[in-house]
Amino acid sequence: MLIILSILFLWFLILFFFREWYNGELIISFLPYIWWFLLLIVIYLLFIVWKNIYSKSQKKSLKIKLSPLFLILFWILFWLYANELNNFYNQDYLEKWELDAPIKILFSNIYKENFNYDAIKQTISNEDPDVVMFVEFSDEHEENLKDYINEKYPYFDKTNRSRIFGWSVVMSKYPITNFHSIFKQTSAWKYWYFMVEKDSIPYYFYLIHTSSPTSYFDFKKRNQQLNIIKKEFFLEHENSRDEDAKIIMIWDFNLSPWSHYYKTFVNDFQWKFRNITRSVPMLFTRNLSEMLKIHKDFTFLPTRFRKYIWYFPILWSHIDQAFVTNSLKVKNFKKIHIDWSDHDWFVFEIE
Repeated sequence: MLIILSILFLWFLILFFFREWYNGELIISFLPYIWWFLLLIVIYLLFIVWKNIYSKSQKKSLKIKLSPLFLILFWILFWLYANELNNFYNQDYLEKWELDAPIKILFSNIYKENFNYDAIKQTISNEDPDVVMFVEFSDEHEENLKDYINEKYPYFDKTNRSRIFGWSVVMSKYPITNFHSIFKQTSAWKYWYFMVEKDSIPYYFYLIHTSSPTSYFDFKKRNQQLNIIKKEFFLEHENSRDEDAKIIMIWDFNLSPWSHYYKTFVNDFQWKFRNITRSVPMLFTRNLSEMLKIHKDFTFLPTRFRKYIWYFPILWSHIDQAFVTNSLKVKNFKKIHIDWSDHDWFVFEIE
């Protein structure tokens, strides 16, 4: 047990300070789970210390003697991770604004094999957003939703098609200006810059879907994509808008707020943007449990297990983000879950 505790302590300590490593990032993405795990260890060690204090036995094992030391060490770890978790969230980012004529926005990674078309249409109808943005919008989605979209949204546009992940799309009640002709899109990943204009007020949108770090190659590719976004945002795109423009940057980020690369990215933008998902404590947006239930690669699992797995909090993570410029007011942020989407949806109002 002492050996196991020593290895765990060193491992979590290294993980905390060297999270730029590929494996370190994958694990730190699930920081809330680490927090709970460390809490259980602290409680266990407290129990050992308590038994030591009230034990009548004069013979003390090495485990008993060292338990106070391990309690202190793991308490330090627990405090480090708890502080890291708590520092991300900020309730002030969603103040009780009064909005006169807001734009309501809905966003989701819809999942390319989500065939629950009725639920998709019902969710859009219930929320009645002005602007809807989806990533992983497939050929099947377009075929089955086109009549509904044409009826409800007069403006529709999409990126180049990705061979694997389909399109990123926007549907809007207001005119869309696609900057594709000025700033070239890439077919390798979904990164899109466009404008929606309401009452002669332009709102500039970034709809982004970076590579998922399911391999070291994709991990490196995603980090390169983040650098491209920063470069183009500051060096090319700023000439297309006023200095105090209203900008919304929304995406399936494919990295968590506790990632080294998230912090590096945000440090360059923090004077201009705020992440409104910080206002929702423990906001889990990516649900591996749902993916186990719906993905065809997991059909070897028993049907009953796949049906009910969603009710268990297995490896949920916060990888979808919504950044807005400081000039924008935001209210009524909430997330929505529908079956067959492995990401929860965002809906919120801006002005």
